[in-house]
Amino acid sequence: MSETAHKLFHGARFTTFDPEAPVASALAVDRGGMIMAAGTAAELQGLCTADTQYVHLGDRWATPGFFDCHLHMLGLGLYLFQVDLRPPETGSVDEIVRKLTERLHAEPDSKAVLGNRYDQNRMRERRHPTRHDLDRVATDRPVRVEHTSGHAAVVNSCGLRLLGIGASSPDPTGGEIVRDERGEPTGVLLETAAWNNMERIVPPATREQAVDALSGAAAYLLQRGITSAGDAATAPDEVAWYAAAAESRVLGVRVNLMMDWPAVCRQSAGDDAPKPAEMWNGGPEGEHWLHIGQAKLFSDGAITTRTCWLNEPFADSGGNCGLPLHPPDVLKEYIFRAHRAGWQIATHAIGDRAIDLVLRCYAEAQRAHRRPNPGHRIEHCMLLTDDLISRLRRQRVWSIGQPEFLHALGDAYVAALGEKRATLLSPYASLRDRGVLQAFSSDCPVVPGAPLDGIRAAMQRATHSGRILNTEERIDAETAFRLYTVAAAAATLTHKQRGNLARGRAADFTVFTADPFATPAAEWEQVQVAATVIGGEVRFAAKHVDLT
Repeated sequence: MSETAHKLFHGARFTTFDPEAPVASALAVDRGGMIMAAGTAAELQGLCTADTQYVHLGDRWATPGFFDCHLHMLGLGLYLFQVDLRPPETGSVDEIVRKLTERLHAEPDSKAVLGNRYDQNRMRERRHPTRHDLDRVATDRPVRVEHTSGHAAVVNSCGLRLLGIGASSPDPTGGEIVRDERGEPTGVLLETAAWNNMERIVPPATREQAVDALSGAAAYLLQRGITSAGDAATAPDEVAWYAAAAESRVLGVRVNLMMDWPAVCRQSAGDDAPKPAEMWNGGPEGEHWLHIGQAKLFSDGAITTRTCWLNEPFADSGGNCGLPLHPPDVLKEYIFRAHRAGWQIATHAIGDRAIDLVLRCYAEAQRAHRRPNPGHRIEHCMLLTDDLISRLRRQRVWSIGQPEFLHALGDAYVAALGEKRATLLSPYASLRDRGVLQAFSSDCPVVPGAPLDGIRAAMQRATHSGRILNTEERIDAETAFRLYTVAAAAATLTHKQRGNLARGRAADFTVFTADPFATPAAEWEQVQVAATVIGGEVRFAAKHVDLT
């Protein structure tokens, strides 16, 4: 018996990004949720029977589903249970204190008061809160707030005591305990100092809490048209939580796990490191819900916390050039171990000095242990010179960008780097024109993480205040969509299953209320997510959308 369509989606203009059939008005999908063919409804009638379900998409527009190939899914889900301190709603230290105090009054039995995503760059005082500020919330239990970048945190005096941090405490490798003029800790902890021994303040999530968090995060992503997500820095113990969420059918989106490589190495005996195939892989019924993807490393910090590693000092921080999160020889050994074991490597590097180091390590690893097309990546890859761009192209290293940063954080970039260096950040047009492999993502929850917002940011390059960061590096909507779909799948080595709407690919697509390729950036609010479809199943539909 010939194969027949389980569903026929029609009534939309599909931009498929399949060179063989770039535009279609209908998709035939089999019972496994895979695309059988794209074309017109009339052309696909031969695949349909009396049992085929017809789904009319309401004369809208559709593209392959967004693939956010670098975010923090579990972190996003856990954040949803904490106090949201994002600007502009939270614009001062007093407002941080007020919101945290309100949470404590609402949950008086809580063992800790937790908040996230404050940004001193956009607050009235232009400073981090301190332990003294957080002591106004509580002194009998820890209070901890995390910076929007994820590269800093602040704790109250109780939190410092629990962490064992005092005036004589040394800075950890790759981190800093910020101190006042008397040498006393202010409560501000940068990079590794913000995460070391955190379980003394925030107990690790239970399996049930983690699954609930992943379910909440999935709902959040689906509303934004995201069908696949790359979790950047998954701890080995967390893999089982993702598997449990997949098995209980609440994972919601397909997930590519980027393993916390130092944590993987700590669990490995001797010099051997596990190969990707030796770790848990696959998903229920072969549906590719989970994929063990990359070995994830950090080489430096963030611009907003003045901790990324630069060749020249920050414009507003004296002689500070940031810091490496690992000594260079340690980072090199991590990269060599992952490369030898066959991993695709994804290393966070934002500053020009950090990017240079990572490229050198990748090149040395490839010379020592040659592999065909290892597909290594640099996450963020922001402060780029002509030489670094040439080396990215020559080494075939992926640049994984987050265009939403330009709008949400761009003003802080100018303050930190100065106008001239800020215009060098994230040169998407130059990367495209010079043949560098690149893909888009959000790093959510650092920013809200709607791909449509990222696309508008890539088209406009406007900061929150309206400053334009280099008009020559603007890109068009179609390029940006490709970087959020086809390229993101290629950058995670999952392009044989997803990324475009070709035969044999998963029927993962996003439906829009307006034509995203004909709507100018100035009118971008007309483009909204109407529905999100994964494996031929409608996983999200906006309230005004009826797809019955």
